[in-house]
Amino acid sequence: MKHVMRVVSLTALLLGAASAVAAEGQPEEADTRSEAQKVEDALQEAWDNAALEALRASTAAAPATPAREEPRATGPSAPVPANEYTEAQAMELLRTGEPETVSWVLGPPIQVRGCWYFATSVPISSRYGPPYYHVSIHRIPSRHCVADVMLLGSSYAGGGLMTNKESEGIALSYPSKQTPSGSALVHVRLLAVDPRTLTVSRSGFLGTYLGSTYASSMHFEGNRLLVETNRYTATFPRFLTSEEPPIGVIFP
Repeated sequence: MKHVMRVVSLTALLLGAASAVAAEGQPEEADTRSEAQKVEDALQEAWDNAALEALRASTAAAPATPAREEPRATGPSAPVPANEYTEAQAMELLRTGEPETVSWVLGPPIQVRGCWYFATSVPISSRYGPPYYHVSIHRIPSRHCVADVMLLGSSYAGGGLMTNKESEGIALSYPSKQTPSGSALVHVRLLAVDPRTLTVSRSGFLGTYLGSTYASSMHFEGNRLLVETNRYTATFPRFLTSEEPPIGVIFP
């Protein structure tokens, strides 16, 4: 399965953006979060602000276009066992096995190295404030694949995207809003996930100071990851294997 693109409904993203804009015009609600939650949120917001500054600094020196990629030498690859489920069967297994989760799945499952994966953005209700979305990646069990799940991040905005580059790895993005305030900006966090361990091998970040940034699509072209947002289209050269900054990011 080459350059698989899994996109969350654009309508849902636009509605989310519209809700955020509408919220900016409304009076702030009383902050009922616990002190511990406020501290955690402040740390996450500081991380976003630092990442935004790092993005601006790194892209200022980035080339205008990606460098030409030399083809990689490839040897014989280990055989990948076939999964006994089709995509439709994997989705049906998810519906019957985890009915409480299927409502929050970020698009259809994707197959990597013979195993099926899906991502979720699940709202966690709290008496201390608005819902906090937990973003996780899951592996569906099968004859050759062990069930697993990994929490990747949290945000006061739901949604996300997932795609993969053949059998090499998974890229996942989600909207990052680290305070419940209606005026808080939304940015985009990107993660490279190792399908064998479900651990994060690289973190990326997109945003501007102009307003909130939402990703509408994400896919691989060769080794490059292209992420389309409402602000710009960013290209990450060799996203799965390097720390190179994105190209095409625009700052005020």
